[in-house]
Amino acid sequence: MSRRVMRYQDARIRVRELTGTGGPTFVLVHGIGVSSRYFEPLAFALHHAGDVLLLDLPGFGGLPHPRRPLSIAGFAETVRAALAAEEITDAVLIGHSMGAQVVVEMLSRDDSYRSAVLIGPPVNPAEPAVWQQAGRLLQSASHESRRMRMVASSSYLRCGPAWFTQVLPSMMRYPIAARLPLIRTRTLLLHGEHDTVVPPTWVETMATLLPHACHVQLSGAAHGVVYEHSDQVAELTLEHLAHT
Repeated sequence: MSRRVMRYQDARIRVRELTGTGGPTFVLVHGIGVSSRYFEPLAFALHHAGDVLLLDLPGFGGLPHPRRPLSIAGFAETVRAALAAEEITDAVLIGHSMGAQVVVEMLSRDDSYRSAVLIGPPVNPAEPAVWQQAGRLLQSASHESRRMRMVASSSYLRCGPAWFTQVLPSMMRYPIAARLPLIRTRTLLLHGEHDTVVPPTWVETMATLLPHACHVQLSGAAHGVVYEHSDQVAELTLEHLAHT
């Protein structure tokens, strides 16, 4: 797996690449506090169908913190710049948790992307407080494997509480419900059966707001569905792409 660090303004983004055998380029955008490490099983499940780019957003995965915290729009612009530098013209955007917000922001500004997959997008407007979301994440974590919890915990420690708490307000305030109707790209919306961060009522609302979307609930999965159920996520992604 090749890797490189790119700079956009004062932010650095890491790109790790698995080279496939032709086809589209799958771009994986992680959530808050973690890194692209938990995407590795999904990346290996997808790379037979195309190239896969695993991104580490600025300040995460051991990357230096920019001078100022980035908004969701700022992260989206950094990813867009990285894809432009990589000359990616056939991207399938896959975002998980906060990464799904980043993908939503990219899609709302540009309809040239081939397809997109939004996995467990926050924040449920019925529970907008940080303490509510933290509680739901702990509930969801009770359905995760010990290995998934260890991967997430090590990433959180590497990120550090300072950067996490600086980015968190942007995630909590992101107006995702206002952005979803602007998306024209065909979109697959995924969530886990036990993902209490993203309950069925919120998923149904998002599916209604998206003009061109279908949604699937994965049985037995929680918020870490991209890691625990990577083969199923890959299969659903490729099925969605075939129908796009």
